Amino acid sequence: MWRRITDWYEDLEREQLAVLERPELAASVAPGYRRRMADNLAAMSPVERQQLREFSLAYRGRRLWIALAKLALCFTLAGVGLALLTGKGNWHVPIFAANLLGFGLLFGGIGVWFNASQAFQNRRKFLLGLVCGGVGAGVGVFLSDGRPLSEQLPRLMQVMPTAAVVGLLATTPLLVLSRYRRRQHAALMEQLQRDAERDRLARELSEAQLRVLRAQIEPHFLFNTLGAVQQLAADGAPRAAALTADLIAFLRASFSDLRCEQLTLKSEFATVAAYLRVMQARMGARLRFELALPEDVAHIGVPSMLVLTLVENAIKHGIEPSLRGGEIRVSAAALDGAVRIRVHDSGVGMAATPGSGAGLDNVRRRLQLAYGEGARLALHEADPGLVAELHIPRNADKETA
Repeated sequence: MWRRITDWYEDLEREQLAVLERPELAASVAPGYRRRMADNLAAMSPVERQQLREFSLAYRGRRLWIALAKLALCFTLAGVGLALLTGKGNWHVPIFAANLLGFGLLFGGIGVWFNASQAFQNRRKFLLGLVCGGVGAGVGVFLSDGRPLSEQLPRLMQVMPTAAVVGLLATTPLLVLSRYRRRQHAALMEQLQRDAERDRLARELSEAQLRVLRAQIEPHFLFNTLGAVQQLAADGAPRAAALTADLIAFLRASFSDLRCEQLTLKSEFATVAAYLRVMQARMGARLRFELALPEDVAHIGVPSMLVLTLVENAIKHGIEPSLRGGEIRVSAAALDGAVRIRVHDSGVGMAATPGSGAGLDNVRRRLQLAYGEGARLALHEADPGLVAELHIPRNADKETA
């Protein structure tokens, strides 16, 4: 018998926890008292459901029964103390009354605390039910003496008003608690709404700033590339036609990338390779390049044109100022929970180019907006040249199949 009761309670407990986590599951509960309980839980606000679920998980299973047993012992001792103070030998009446009042206030307080938005919505019905409960408890206490009700009726009629008043006074803490929790709940909901609105505005501002930063890339890139074509055409280079074909193919791919917030490293490296081929046709033997992209990071998402901006900066400030030109190595690797992207040029180095240009500032601002403090751009001298490193956290990146 006890096993059947515990199994029933554990099943009810699991069902209620599931509804608290996913209120839509209330519709799948079988009709009856359990369905009504599930509907009441689903009608609670999300904040109340979350708080009640955390409380239920903290007092789940055996921990709940142990807590109730301890409370029953405390209420029983209070009843014994009351019996000793009154000097009456009938101890079961004050013990019963103490437990009835204690558990009534306990469960009423829990209901008010975790369901403040619905508590005492119809106070007239609540007060009427409370009075009826007090009267019923009083009748039960008198009948417990074993004497017929007709003999105790006059005294019972005298005590009933007092029992009703005591019942009303006993609910005063619940009324105060209900008022406090309703105000607290309203203030919390208002704060959550303000936070959500602030987050929405911050997100919209970040997206607008990102659009502006991406828009800055387009004319910068276009002018640089068209300048390369113009120089080749003016010099009568035989590869001008081939360069134009490469440029058309490159622009077709890159312009679609410019409209995207994020690209996979595979797409970004393909755009970088196309750009370097165009620039190599312009600079000839003065520019050499090498790209290395492992398969395990090829589908990591990064802000569009971020790597290309670093490559453009390496050519402009590192390779072009060098009389002998140089080599650009672009690589990516997973390292210590982050993705490290390196652009190494063997040009003139940081001494001649302090790295305070608009391109690098654009990269830093886009990293800040996209990842916050979780990503960074680092520049350091190499032998020869300069290395620009991007560090993007793996748990913040977006992977695309």
